[in-house]
Amino acid sequence: MPLTALVLLSLPTQLRDNRLKRRGVETEAVCRELIRRNGILVHFIRCSYQQTDGRPMVTRINSPRPVPQVGESFTVVFDPQRPEEAASAQYLASRQTQLGYAFQAALAVLVTVAVLLVTVFD
Repeated sequence: MPLTALVLLSLPTQLRDNRLKRRGVETEAVCRELIRRNGILVHFIRCSYQQTDGRPMVTRINSPRPVPQVGESFTVVFDPQRPEEAASAQYLASRQTQLGYAFQAALAVLVTVAVLLVTVFD
């Protein structure tokens, strides 16, 4: 069951990434705030960018690597249908997302096999 929970917890992120890859729009964002965990590592940043209609948007995203400094610009991809959903273009193009998909697919197969084995041999 822990594998099932892990798959379910990662599903919203994977679905968001797929939406951004399918219909996302690239634009320049400006880093507004570095959000740290335990006071050391920057895990998230708050950034602002212009939507396709020119309206400003502020959202929190996973920090790209290298971490931009406050005031620096970097490329983000946002969903025009859900403009608050965004990710750095660097993150979406990285192997990290591809490995995440492969890991999730492998977990889904393992969970399915486990359920079938329990059902058949029970």
